[in-house]
Amino acid sequence: MTWPYERHGDLVIGLAEGKVKQGLLKTNKSQSIYGSDSFVVSISSSPNGQWVCSGHLDNSILCFNLETKAKSKIQHTTIPYALAWGSHILAGGNDGKVHFYEQTGDCFQRFDYSKDERVKEFTCAAFNATGETAIVGNFNRFYVYNFNSKRPQWDEICCK
Repeated sequence: MTWPYERHGDLVIGLAEGKVKQGLLKTNKSQSIYGSDSFVVSISSSPNGQWVCSGHLDNSILCFNLETKAKSKIQHTTIPYALAWGSHILAGGNDGKVHFYEQTGDCFQRFDYSKDERVKEFTCAAFNATGETAIVGNFNRFYVYNFNSKRPQWDEICCK
C-alpha cells in the first residue's frame, strides 16, 4: 500500500490477483486503476504524487500516472520485493542487485552484490523526503545510498 503525496483522500493498494486499486477514503470505496496477471509484491508512489509503480511476481515493474492514465513497464532482473521512488525508481530482490531506474524504464545505475555470500535478498527500501538518499534492507544489514548531483551518480555511503 502507498499513500501518494498531496493526495490526502487516496490510498493505492496492490492485490494478490495483480490488480492495483485506488481506495477513496472520503466515500469508503475503491476502484481498479490498472492490472496485471501477476501478483503484486511491492508498491510505491513518486515524490510528486502523480505516479505509482508496482512490482510484480513476473519481475515486472508497472508505472501508472494517476492524472493522465499513462502507463510504462520496466522489466527487472528478479522479483522487485524492495521498491521505492525518489530521484529514481529503486528496485531490489533476491539476486543480490540493487537497480536505480529512470522513469522511462532505462537502468540508470546498478550495484551488484551477488558475489558476496553475506548478502541475501533485498526486501524493503525507502527514500528520504528529498529523494536523494535511499536505504535498502537486506537479511541482516542496511545499505545506504546518496545521489551525487555533481557527477550524477549514486554512491553507496555506508552499510550498517
